[in-house]
Amino acid sequence: MTTTSQSIGRSRVTLSRVAEEGGVSVSTASKVLNGRSGVGADTRRAIEEVAERLGYIGVGERERPQRGSREPLIEVVVDSLRNPYTLALLCGAVQAAENAELAIVTRSLSAIEKETSLKWAQRLARGGRIGVIEVTSEFSVERVRALQTVGLPFVLVDPLEVPRMSLVSVGATNWAGGMEATRHLIELGHVDIAYIGGPSGADCDVARTHGYQAAMQQAGLPIDLTEVVHGPFTFEQGLAAGTEVLGRPVPPTAIFAASDVTAMGVLEAARTLGISVPGQLSIVGFDNTLLAHTSSPRLTTIHQPVEEIGQTAVETVQKLARGEVLPSKRVELATHLVIRDSTAPPPSLGGS
Repeated sequence: MTTTSQSIGRSRVTLSRVAEEGGVSVSTASKVLNGRSGVGADTRRAIEEVAERLGYIGVGERERPQRGSREPLIEVVVDSLRNPYTLALLCGAVQAAENAELAIVTRSLSAIEKETSLKWAQRLARGGRIGVIEVTSEFSVERVRALQTVGLPFVLVDPLEVPRMSLVSVGATNWAGGMEATRHLIELGHVDIAYIGGPSGADCDVARTHGYQAAMQQAGLPIDLTEVVHGPFTFEQGLAAGTEVLGRPVPPTAIFAASDVTAMGVLEAARTLGISVPGQLSIVGFDNTLLAHTSSPRLTTIHQPVEEIGQTAVETVQKLARGEVLPSKRVELATHLVIRDSTAPPPSLGGS
């Protein structure tokens, strides 16, 4: 099915709806909202209040930079700029924006939560934005509806708990990546492989968990998903989870971590406990960020085309802003395994 619709129950507010809600004709509403005379003060005030309540943005209020000297803007909402994944994605987004003669405006999720979703969306529409990209942030129906109300396209990047069939999203083949990471460890001879996951319920983590589970089950290896530790994609979480997992009565000989930054925490946990990597413990990450190239030992990881995801998100916003028909609401880019120095056969098979 082809569509540009991102509907989850609301569409852009029209002048006709403002007129209907205000109990006046379309021409009267148009006079008020375009600042023309011939309308009584009470009626004018009432129509302005209706328009503000509904979130109506008129043509005259919108800056149309693509038709003038100002460059179009895309708003990118992120949880944090401290995550290497986010920085890599922004590199790709900025490059795509430069190629298209656009500009990127980055804002933290905590900053936009200081005002109502509708006020935020109205401010973006009036400020020349042509669309919004959200990067791995908690999904909000209110934000989406506010953007739909003012007519701004919205693209999600591997979000948490999103109704995927109703919104446009971009990500990677997380299930395949989870399976390939686990298979690599199985092929090396590991049978006790732990998974340290990301935020519980996150679409990307659910897919990676299922990929891990499928590889273990296909190999006939025991698995207990209740032992999987979930948490944010942070070094601190990797350190805490790695310490807990490696402190079990029978610790695993291999760990698949849901992100490179999580894997860095696991590496530190192993170092603190005096466990050599990869001699006594093999570790695989996910993302293939700069951390994987510079860690010691260098990290075996699943390459996620993060910069390309950023580029694709920008290109998708442009298409939606132009009213183009998308062949699919979900775009998934392929992952692949990159083998470095953090994995080896288990000690029982002569791991170094």
